[in-house]
Amino acid sequence: MSTTVFEVYFFCFLFIFYVRCSVIGNVETQTLRSECPNGWRRYERSRSCFMVLPKRLPWSEAEQACTEVGGRLASIIDEYENAFAFNLSKQANLTTPTVWLGRLVRLSRTGAYEWHDGSIGRQADGFRGEPPSGTELCMTMWLDFDNPEGSWNEWDCGYATGYSALCKRNIKHFASLLPSSSPADSVSTHTSRRCCLHGDCGQRCTSTEKCIPDDLNCWWRTCSYKEAMGWCIPVR
Repeated sequence: MSTTVFEVYFFCFLFIFYVRCSVIGNVETQTLRSECPNGWRRYERSRSCFMVLPKRLPWSEAEQACTEVGGRLASIIDEYENAFAFNLSKQANLTTPTVWLGRLVRLSRTGAYEWHDGSIGRQADGFRGEPPSGTELCMTMWLDFDNPEGSWNEWDCGYATGYSALCKRNIKHFASLLPSSSPADSVSTHTSRRCCLHGDCGQRCTSTEKCIPDDLNCWWRTCSYKEAMGWCIPVR
């Protein structure tokens, strides 16, 4: 009798163990993914998404249009993000080659500044010549003018004809349920590496990247080998 009871308990244990393992084997695991919504272009370095809205609007209406799609008019925090934003805007083939950026709420003579979305940057090379002074400055990015491409210009916030909007938002983080037996979808990332602007140093970028020099003045003047060094940044 005792043997029978032992066998019953033993088989019950095996059954419970089997069921438990089956459940664990099929349970869905929660994996954190980072994505840009449809229509947005991802920029990994600043963990941001960008989008160009072609319709020409005054600054305040352009900001509202960006808000309606989940973003703000773009802030630019460094020359690498500036190069990415310029290339994306250029690809939009706008009839008027200028886009609205965000608004500068604070700007110092040292080159440090704060955008209307709270971002802090130090992109003195964004301004060609003497940076503007004051606060509450609506900014544009020139895509095809006499000034170097990608440069910024202070503009009247109430300009009625308006410009297209360059919108920016943070990469969205969400939890996706993925079966434990299936690998999570890989997220495309970009690893920046050093390059030489003149291409004679053996460090070249790929066809989907652009070499952004540490000294942006090297785009329009001859620089030494050391000055012409930069970083490979994705352009599409």
